[in-house]
Amino acid sequence: MDAPKQQLAEEAVDYRRKALAISVELAKNAARARTLDELQFILVNDTRSLLPFDRALLIVHFDGKSALIATNNQPRLEHKSDFVQRINKLAPALKGIREGLLLFAGAPPRGDLSSDLKAQLEVYMSYAKCSCLMALPLLKYDDVVGHLVLEFFKDASPGEVEAVALMNMLPFLASALTEKWILDKDPKVRRSFFKAISASGGAHSASRLSFKKKLALVAAVLFFLAMFLPVTLTVGGRADVTPDYEYFAYVQMDGIVDKVLVKEGDSVKKDQPLAELDAKEIDYRIREAKRLLESYKTEMEILRNLGAENPMKLAESQLVAIKSLRAKQELDFLNWQRQFLTIRAPVDGVLLTKKVEGLIGKKFKAGEAFCKTAPHDVLVAEIFVRESDISFVANDQPGEVYFNFQPHVAHKVRVASISPSSETLERFGSVFRVRANFLGHLADIKPGMQGIAHIETRPVSLWFMLTRRMRSKINEILLHL
Repeated sequence: MDAPKQQLAEEAVDYRRKALAISVELAKNAARARTLDELQFILVNDTRSLLPFDRALLIVHFDGKSALIATNNQPRLEHKSDFVQRINKLAPALKGIREGLLLFAGAPPRGDLSSDLKAQLEVYMSYAKCSCLMALPLLKYDDVVGHLVLEFFKDASPGEVEAVALMNMLPFLASALTEKWILDKDPKVRRSFFKAISASGGAHSASRLSFKKKLALVAAVLFFLAMFLPVTLTVGGRADVTPDYEYFAYVQMDGIVDKVLVKEGDSVKKDQPLAELDAKEIDYRIREAKRLLESYKTEMEILRNLGAENPMKLAESQLVAIKSLRAKQELDFLNWQRQFLTIRAPVDGVLLTKKVEGLIGKKFKAGEAFCKTAPHDVLVAEIFVRESDISFVANDQPGEVYFNFQPHVAHKVRVASISPSSETLERFGSVFRVRANFLGHLADIKPGMQGIAHIETRPVSLWFMLTRRMRSKINEILLHL
């Protein structure tokens, strides 16, 4: 074998060895996972080190139900979201897949699949906009206990070596998933399991019991002392990004919108055209004014030529000249007025009005607002704080906001103002709006984004923090008696 071929063969062997080493490490980590949440994280995140995917979904089939329980891009599943509901609708059909399945967008699915499952998979891939989908069954005792679904975007696809290595791991992952699921869902089994694996004989049972009592006493004393240690009370709630102030682009003359040149979210510059009103009527009036002006000029010339023989014609020409001057003024006014057919941006910023393109054909009056814009650097966080927590909030208190697109990044804020009265929001009840200014760079933050905010208020005891919710609930019950 010549040198280049030998080198390629050695590289292929090294590549397979590397994939094998990664798969063994992943299997070891899955077996060592102490909780179901930890195992879920490994399955939808750590497996990327072996098979680089764009999105991973973990679906389980336990207790007669099939459902999505984890995905790599959502720390906490929003069960009412359209994405989760679509996956849960597809999950029962996936239970029939007992062998690894690889689908490509636009390519016909495997022939042994049912027509209903084929249709559901094609609809989902179209919805998810993925170029490739890989469904890997997790089997325990020849029963399907779950599926690991991997999605690839932008014409990416799984490598053959990595895919084979991951499929060889599936029995280990299925065993780990079954064990963690049973231990997590059944407390009795969990206690029996850990008791069985931790028992070392009855000789030391009495001493262990005594040690446990001492340890429990020490823990109780420490817990009692900890109850009165001062800690910073943190309150918060949902946070919406809104502009601190907004500018309206106004219509400067009556008319019907003919063209809209922008859409929601566009960045615009001051005086940039946003839309145009229908110019047919004013253009017709301009043409008529020009025609009338030309007729007056022609009439004046004829009367002046006749003035040499009839002086009365000169007087008539003067009257026509006055009419011509008025027609010229009317034409100048119409030409000046025509510039206001264009609706322009009042400031540099971003367009906020939703579905602004749908305003085509709508009639506006002069002075009526057409759309809203806001400067890029005047965004604030509106935090919805529960009525029971608002008494702890004050101006200049620091806080942090975590957004859905970057759940691990804290954006620093500082309380600027508190609304004087409460309002009622669905699922939250009575809340107060707290406006907080961002302290850092706002390049990635856009109006309308939502997140979770935490405001650091004042030092209180741990006992107070643990019991205040209970006291608030009791007060609410007493108020309704």
